Amino acid sequence: MPKRYISKKDLAKVKELDLLTYFKNYAPEELVRKGRNDYVTRTHGSLHMSNGLWCWWAQSKGGRTALSYFIDVEGMKFLDAALYLRDLIQTKEPIPVKQYTKSIYRFRLPQAYENNKIIEKYLTTERKIDKEIVKECIQSYLIYESNKDHSVVFIGRDENHFPKFACLRATDSSNKKDVPGSDKRYSFQIKNNNSRTLHVFESTIDLLSYLTLEKRKDSIFHRDNYLSIDGATLIGKSITNSTLPVALDHFLNKNDIRTIKLHLDNDRAGKDTTKIIYHHLHEQYEIQDCSPKKYKDINEQLVKTDVKNHQIRIQ
Repeated sequence: MPKRYISKKDLAKVKELDLLTYFKNYAPEELVRKGRNDYVTRTHGSLHMSNGLWCWWAQSKGGRTALSYFIDVEGMKFLDAALYLRDLIQTKEPIPVKQYTKSIYRFRLPQAYENNKIIEKYLTTERKIDKEIVKECIQSYLIYESNKDHSVVFIGRDENHFPKFACLRATDSSNKKDVPGSDKRYSFQIKNNNSRTLHVFESTIDLLSYLTLEKRKDSIFHRDNYLSIDGATLIGKSITNSTLPVALDHFLNKNDIRTIKLHLDNDRAGKDTTKIIYHHLHEQYEIQDCSPKKYKDINEQLVKTDVKNHQIRIQ
């Protein structure tokens, strides 16, 4: 068998290939855009690419090149990874992806509008979220109305209550995005330090929808801890190579939790994320799959239940 090797010239080309350029050219179906210059992959939701660099938050690994990604994340040997990328480059010369050179974004909350009337109407009328819950979130400065486009701004705070994360949800379209510089470890959450139960959701809208449904059963509607993980992740090639959502991993490391109740979407991404969480945590926690079975997500359950109850009252 001939000896396997890579020339210095070919290796230099391989080392020039950054990770975002690799995905854009050779595996674009894996990319998920999270912000103006922030991407994750469907396989690794906590692996972010921005400003020419990549960082795998769940494992505290990072770098610039596609080569380092295949070695540190995919577990390939150096020569195997180098030859794999060489062959791709020789088959199809990659088109470079222009990237910002600024190393990090300075996180800054969007300017607030003079009132919150538009987002209150959107959340309570269109999304059917309870008015009292919406007002309580506004008073706690967890949500507010953006001055620029009247989007809902959902805020995530760190242990010292400083804003570290924010996502925008349009009130006149389906657009949603994270604010540049957001730290996904601190996604939107409502805590109760006396509870050892954590409820997990894909979005803040679903989280607030669940609290609304609970409030209709009981006036004490936030007995536990509630966390939005800001999206879902597909399993990809192997569940053993998957990682926990970074917000969930961080919350569990900082809080004494015994039971995790999953309220993820009733679609492939939601089901895959449920499997990933169970795979990594079932030996440490009691995990309950509470995802909706008849609806796409918790908000759809809330909206359709509200419509059904309204029709019954009319009859």
